[in-house]
Amino acid sequence: METKEVNPEHINLDQHTTPLADLPDEENDPEYLISIDGSNQEVPTDDQYPSNRIAFIQIAAVLTRLDLLEEQDSQSFVDPAQVEKLDQTGLQDIVLPSSNYVREEADTVLESWRLQIYDTFKSRKIENKTLLEILMEVSKEDPRYVSDEEILVYRCPNPDCESDGSRIDIQTHIEELGECDVCGTRTYPTDALRTHERVSSTQSNEAAIGAIRQVLEHLTMCAYLNYLSQNHPERLSRVGFVIDGPLAIYDTPSWLHSAILQNIYRVYNRQREAGFEPPIIVGVEKSGQFKDHAENIDRRLNDGTLLHMNNEYIYNFIKSGTTDNEYGEREHYGWPFIYKSNSGRLFVLKIPIPNKGEKYDPMNYPLMKKTLESIENVETALYDDATIPITLAHQRASIPLDTGSRVLELFSQDSTDGS
Repeated sequence: METKEVNPEHINLDQHTTPLADLPDEENDPEYLISIDGSNQEVPTDDQYPSNRIAFIQIAAVLTRLDLLEEQDSQSFVDPAQVEKLDQTGLQDIVLPSSNYVREEADTVLESWRLQIYDTFKSRKIENKTLLEILMEVSKEDPRYVSDEEILVYRCPNPDCESDGSRIDIQTHIEELGECDVCGTRTYPTDALRTHERVSSTQSNEAAIGAIRQVLEHLTMCAYLNYLSQNHPERLSRVGFVIDGPLAIYDTPSWLHSAILQNIYRVYNRQREAGFEPPIIVGVEKSGQFKDHAENIDRRLNDGTLLHMNNEYIYNFIKSGTTDNEYGEREHYGWPFIYKSNSGRLFVLKIPIPNKGEKYDPMNYPLMKKTLESIENVETALYDDATIPITLAHQRASIPLDTGSRVLELFSQDSTDGS
């Protein structure tokens, strides 16, 4: 097994660092941040039968008012009256069958999983669109997309099918479903995500659960992004999106990462055509190899400095492997950067890959400076070592959104927008 153990003194950082002041500064400061996060847990349904499991997934969209955070950060004590200006609502939970658990309408654990995923995507809504409609909208430029109501399922979901996992392109309707020509198995449009391929009848299904959770997280971001772009572009220009984790889709649904990036490009173009700025979008990684590397070179980075890495840098100093393969090309729609804030804190960030220019060059990211400044504005909310009073203020100033509620209600009766 190969690991990376690099002496930081051997790295020429000068050619890979840029001060914050020198970065592109083309857009307005956001007034709100919508943060997306998810969690999952697999639990036994009966203590006497621990192999019988179900899964819980929770997806949270959290709106943060940056003006309230800035105001509270400047105070020695938290003002409860100010914090109480924002109401709190509940989070949304999703329940899925796992090992040795079969729905009444199904014969196997695998069929139970597939049917439950389809039912969830068909019934759960964000801004009056079902998750299934959102998936179809995001997938518009992927080869699997046939129409707003049809998608190609590349492989039969029946593990006993004679097609033996080869590509057979089953055209599947969102309502009328589809059917494998080889074995006759009914297919659901959500089978295109292929999370069922990680489902076990007897063992833990953490891999499948994690795969669908990440899809839900990123589709939630796309749902708010698309809704605001299509209906209230001026408001979207004042919003930023923060994903807890990388801008990436791993495992069997990884094909979705490129579809999400194309969706972001469509939003950016629509915003500019309407005369408004695009929103910042950033993923924040709090652990992993990039974070380890950041801590390893910490003392060599000046405050307020961005470290930008090309493929050679990543494979020479961070990741094991060779430069024959482009880092993240199969899973990531964001490129990694390391930023040391003006307060000396380290952030590993993923920024959507630009559709023009070299992705390694931070000058090709028009929103880079605003992104870094926005992260600095909320850094005490992202790190555990913040002072307790300020941390409490951040927690109270962030509203958990019900993912089925209307996002416009979260702008605190903002009367400045006439749209």
